[in-house]
Amino acid sequence: MVRIIRKLSVALASAALLLGFAPSPAGAGQQGPVRTAAPPVHGTSEAGNPLVEGWYADPDVAVYGDRFWIYPTTSRSYGEQTFMDAFSSTDMVHWTKHPKVLDIADVPWAKYALWAPAPVYRDGQYYLYFAANDIQSDSEVGGIGVAVSDRPEGPYKDAIGAPLIDRFHNGAQPIDQDVFIDDDGQAYMYYGGWGHANVVKLNPDMTSLGTFPDGTVHKEITPENYTEGSFMFKRGGTYYMMWSEGGWTGPDYSVSYAMSDSPTGPFEKIDRVLAQDPAVARGSGHNSVVNVPGTDVWYIVYHRRPLSETDGNHRALAYDRMYFDEDGTIRPVTMKVQDNFEDGNAVGWRTYGGGDWTAAHGTYSVAPAAPATSVTSAASATSVTSASGGLALQDTDFSDLLYEADVTLRDGRGEAGLAFRATPPEAGEEGFHGYYAALTAKGLVLGKAAGGERTPLATARLTGAPGGTHRVRIEAIGSSLKVYVDDLANPRISTTDSTYTSGSNGVHATRPSPKPGSAAARKPLASFDDVAIRSDVFSFEAADAPNRFIRHAWSRGRVDPDVTPYADMQWKVVPGLADPSAVSLESVNFPGHFLRQRDGEVWSEARTDDAGFLGDATWRRVPGLSDRSLTSFESFSSPGRYLRHRDALLYAERVAPGERPGATFREW
Repeated sequence: MVRIIRKLSVALASAALLLGFAPSPAGAGQQGPVRTAAPPVHGTSEAGNPLVEGWYADPDVAVYGDRFWIYPTTSRSYGEQTFMDAFSSTDMVHWTKHPKVLDIADVPWAKYALWAPAPVYRDGQYYLYFAANDIQSDSEVGGIGVAVSDRPEGPYKDAIGAPLIDRFHNGAQPIDQDVFIDDDGQAYMYYGGWGHANVVKLNPDMTSLGTFPDGTVHKEITPENYTEGSFMFKRGGTYYMMWSEGGWTGPDYSVSYAMSDSPTGPFEKIDRVLAQDPAVARGSGHNSVVNVPGTDVWYIVYHRRPLSETDGNHRALAYDRMYFDEDGTIRPVTMKVQDNFEDGNAVGWRTYGGGDWTAAHGTYSVAPAAPATSVTSAASATSVTSASGGLALQDTDFSDLLYEADVTLRDGRGEAGLAFRATPPEAGEEGFHGYYAALTAKGLVLGKAAGGERTPLATARLTGAPGGTHRVRIEAIGSSLKVYVDDLANPRISTTDSTYTSGSNGVHATRPSPKPGSAAARKPLASFDDVAIRSDVFSFEAADAPNRFIRHAWSRGRVDPDVTPYADMQWKVVPGLADPSAVSLESVNFPGHFLRQRDGEVWSEARTDDAGFLGDATWRRVPGLSDRSLTSFESFSSPGRYLRHRDALLYAERVAPGERPGATFREW
């Protein structure tokens, strides 16, 4: 997968340069020496969020030469926040840890609460701005400091022997600084806590403060709902200020933004761009943004708290792709759940049962490890003895979901597959409560688990399961459960069950124990790759009209870039109203309203139980007419007619070969 991504990266970089997105000059923004490597292009952290092992928060990003650098807060108790690590990568997949790039021992005035590093390069020096001591009044020693090094990995040493800002100005606590160098070379620092934000000018020496034309040093720029975590970046001549709002330990912690034609504002809140997802993580906030040099590819880098963690300091680093609309506004960010294991680790996965799990060579594999234990086979409801019961789960809580992964069953006597809506078992146990879809030598089985007992719900024949790699897809929408194998347009199994409504997602493998007196083989039971989990809410971008999405306006179905409010272009994919093997598209903004065709035109209308409406609001989701990796929708009530756009409006019409791109959509 990495090789494919890099080929795409080169093509995208070339196209971006033609469009005028050139690398920022050295010293502008947070650029250091010029980057020459092919830029990474990902949809999220495809090797898995969290990015790295350990608890970290408040990440800031710099691009120095051919490497991306993340500088975070060490997320521990105050007394243990006495150093800062850094992480670097050339591809945003493989990260190298650089321990203790800044240590409290090198900052004579600081004692603890070393927070929110802000990196910047200028004139051959690497600067790292930080907050320390979490001062609560002007009578305390602490505030925002600056350290310097001649290398990005440090060690960084305190530059001036005292805080650069050591007082409250305009009500702003001196914390959470970000440094931005504009195209004209002027450096600014944005900072503040306690609900107030300031901007100051930095002099060319980067260790002293300048003044504004009116003689002031600290200019207040507090936007609506500001709490902390200022961040500034520039794109296409527009200045974007981002900040965190809500409580840092609470589920309301989130990121909002403003746009301005000046680096000093005014900054009026436009929207919230990143918030918790109860299926993925809580407390998402305190972000930075990085632009891949030479492209218009942007990532938001932030921290978030895994769902099962209750300790406020248990925060982890993550990043997701950030997209802009034609007017420059930022689309709300979706926290994605993917893992292709290209980084050679399984950070974020938790294992149970008697299996040895290994992430290596781009896959996640399990082999038997423990003496025999007793479990119940997926193929029947009777107990058998198993040499291993490997289960690995992610800390998620999806109800309606689409879940895909590559599954390779390596032992013909065993079974391997996906677990979903699962309740994690106790440590060391393999039994869970939830659903599973497993490949066996006899075929495919969908069942439900209740601790050590497993009950099949449906089976299907499948050839070549042992030894072959198969793409397995789960669609679980309400009580409707579908399993696809390789052919992702037609389910192998489609059934209903309402026992479990939500839970974790993962992978599992088991194998019966050897006969008495024979030794248990130690070869891998199964391997897994390219895991991707998402909810059933989608946006659909026209394949031939980038940045134009299926939406509704005054009930009429449209394809255009006007996405205000954003929910007008979000659709919940549910079992077809007329046929559960097909799909219907329900408006997120107007629940109960469905996209339906009427006399060839497409509208969003409130559901009725009329048979004609139910059929007209049902679509067959098929491989894209112009690109089979994308999606097209065939009318259920008018076979041969497809959802397509023409003159910005949606129709259900027959499509000539040259019109197929207009009936093909990319799912987001």
